[in-house]
Amino acid sequence: MTKVPVVAIVACLVPEMGIGFQGSLPWRLSQEMKYFRDVTSTTRDPTKRNAVIMGRKTWESIPPRFRPLPNRINMVVSRQYPCQLSPHDQPYRCNSLAAAVHELQSRLGDTLERIFIVGGADVYSQSFDLADHWLITKIRPAPGTQVPELDTFLDASQMAARLQECSTQELSDFLPAAVAVQAQESAPLQEKGYQFWFTLYRRLN
Repeated sequence: MTKVPVVAIVACLVPEMGIGFQGSLPWRLSQEMKYFRDVTSTTRDPTKRNAVIMGRKTWESIPPRFRPLPNRINMVVSRQYPCQLSPHDQPYRCNSLAAAVHELQSRLGDTLERIFIVGGADVYSQSFDLADHWLITKIRPAPGTQVPELDTFLDASQMAARLQECSTQELSDFLPAAVAVQAQESAPLQEKGYQFWFTLYRRLN
């Protein structure tokens, strides 16, 4: 079985590590969405593709005209699904995150460059033993902007215990050359009353 690197990718409000409110994103940042699209769909090897794994609620939150996410293998996880990788299905379906990663690596590993875990909260909570790295877009309200309502959060204690932040250079080296690291905390991007920047974490154990 080919070991395809597994990467969790998420945007969150710091320091609370909030990622959602009532099943949707509290923000719509075009530059952050472009970063997500570029990172998850771009490969170094032009003969390979990336895969994205998401929970059923995340899948259903994507407007039908935008799914499956183009230029990526789409895998949707739900306890209600059997695990099946029919070559004509998009998305593929599986009944657990661990099984989804295993199926992609064992069945499609030679054709994949990276497997991205893209949410939602329950799926992220299962990712600490599976993801080799986390790409985290950190967001904060700009001065004078009200903090948005949040009801869904990453597990900050798990993150502190299991992940170590990498340098900006390591982030740049990690991403395909076509994806530029546009911002860091000292010089964040600005949009719609928010400041945000991109970070990379590696798993410690």
